[in-house]
Amino acid sequence: MNGSRPKRAELALALLVLVVGTVTCRDAPSPTAPPDRPSFIINGQPTGDNSFSNVGALLFDFDQNGVITGDDALCSGSLIAPTVFLTAAHCVSFFPANAQLYVSFSADLFDKQLKVIAATEFHFDPGFGHDLGDLHDVAVVLLPAGSTTTIQPLRLPPAGLLDDLAAHNGLKDRIFLNVGYGVDATLRGKPHYTFDGVRKVSQSPFQALERFWLWLNMNSHATGLGGDCFGDSGSPKFFDGNTSLIVATVTTGDAVCRATSKDYRLDTSTARAFLGQFVSLP
Repeated sequence: MNGSRPKRAELALALLVLVVGTVTCRDAPSPTAPPDRPSFIINGQPTGDNSFSNVGALLFDFDQNGVITGDDALCSGSLIAPTVFLTAAHCVSFFPANAQLYVSFSADLFDKQLKVIAATEFHFDPGFGHDLGDLHDVAVVLLPAGSTTTIQPLRLPPAGLLDDLAAHNGLKDRIFLNVGYGVDATLRGKPHYTFDGVRKVSQSPFQALERFWLWLNMNSHATGLGGDCFGDSGSPKFFDGNTSLIVATVTTGDAVCRATSKDYRLDTSTARAFLGQFVSLP
């Protein structure tokens, strides 16, 4: 296994989640028209060390060799308090309670000087997986005190933020930012994926809003923009122009990462009930 392809365990997990997601995606709304604006980013561009430094990767020592590298990447996530890393429930729900997880905020997971933080524990919403309408797909990984002193945590949204915006036509043509460590996918022909362990950012336009879900349009042929894919699960969604506020996290999308991103909203009563046990809510 090397940095040119995703770890088999990661890909298998992501495919399983996408199969579940496809059941609900069949009735997804049609993509919106391309936004009337320049196409600044196609697929993803590296963030570098200084941008989105509060977005990190979740890792697990798959081969149990005691060395954590990009080959151990599992999902993405973000820091929402000095000791709280937010990710998706489906990224951690299959681990035993005593599993040792790691988090890295490095911009390149294959950096020879990769810095990782050993988590102290993790928790996922106990309602996860019982209702595909509201998947409860949210989890936190707790980190040692003092381990993130140089990183500014991101803010969570106030209750009902996206509903309020939608009610005033504030989501139409809105561009969102996707930030994570996931694979790149081919846009045509037989699907092919490459993984380099680099944190990247891309843009996707708004598609639709449901009670628990934010849908984004990842049809690059129509929009000229980008999206997310395997390994981006748990990663944050930002409004373009406001990179301090997370509004949703990646759950699933279409099976080949060419059409839609289905993201779990963080402004709902369900998400807030779980997250409020670990952080102060706005």
